[in-house]
Amino acid sequence: MNVRLTYGITVFLLIVAIILSIIYGEVSVSMNDVQAYFYHILLGQEVNTIPSSAITYIRIPHIITAFLIGAGLSLTGLVMQTVMQNDLADPYLLGISSGANLGAVAAIILGITTFANVAGIGIFAFLGALIVAFIILSIANIMRRLDAVTMILIGFGINAFIMGLVSFAITLMADTSKTKSIQFWLLGSLQNVSVSLTTVLFVVIILGLIFFISQSRILDMMLLGEELSITMGRSLVVYRQIYIVIVSIIVGFIVYASGIIGFVGLVIPHCARFIVGQKHKRLIPLTMLIGGTFLIWADAIGRNIISGMELPIGVSAAVCGAPLFLWLLLKRGSKR
Repeated sequence: MNVRLTYGITVFLLIVAIILSIIYGEVSVSMNDVQAYFYHILLGQEVNTIPSSAITYIRIPHIITAFLIGAGLSLTGLVMQTVMQNDLADPYLLGISSGANLGAVAAIILGITTFANVAGIGIFAFLGALIVAFIILSIANIMRRLDAVTMILIGFGINAFIMGLVSFAITLMADTSKTKSIQFWLLGSLQNVSVSLTTVLFVVIILGLIFFISQSRILDMMLLGEELSITMGRSLVVYRQIYIVIVSIIVGFIVYASGIIGFVGLVIPHCARFIVGQKHKRLIPLTMLIGGTFLIWADAIGRNIISGMELPIGVSAAVCGAPLFLWLLLKRGSKR
């Protein structure tokens, strides 16, 4: 498929998703309100304060956060698939996201909502992701096997153990309010969106983009395999460890913002690869653009598909992502 055409279609779908996300929601916003709002931004014209406030303080931060999370999950999924040389790898498979989830759940159970005037749940989620990454790398170092297969197996075991701990905690939980908070992290939600959170997430995702774009040649080399890369004068072990830590940092912030959202990091990199191939300098930007657009659509569908009820974004992302993944598998199979 033509790359420029793909970018054009994706940007068009992004604009449509943004408009629909602004219009539809709990507070009624008409197309005229949207036009008046942008005239106000551009020309300073007076607008109806209720729709304007809803757009400024609820819809716009919500949309930007959804895009950033989708872009970030797609980026981390792409990097993990490259680092692990496995098309099914993503931060969830390695247990990194589950570690962030366990940290958030621990903070909820302990009632630590703030720590040093910073959101305690966010700190615990961030630390949980880093601790799991450290455990995976430590076990692999002890085994003297830092290859991709070993790390995937270690991560898979840690992921299963953590999810068992979380399920056990929910089973013993008597406080229904804490149970609901835990369900938020397990199913994913954008209800806790704020301007400050969106700003932090923006900085983290942009830094992640810049870093991994700068590492495009190394990521391309990883696709050649360990042995061939060594013959070219590059040992990938150190890079693999660094990338896992960077991915863990990004995932920690994302899980803090939205809880667990699956399928995005798994599916979207395959969509982008199908269009532009394996070169990461072209692959990374398109992956993030498609991922951000996809999650805005998934969020809009989840908020409006059932009247008076909002589906968790993790659920709507899985419902939208699973058919897309199956379609990609069929397309891939037909090419062989």
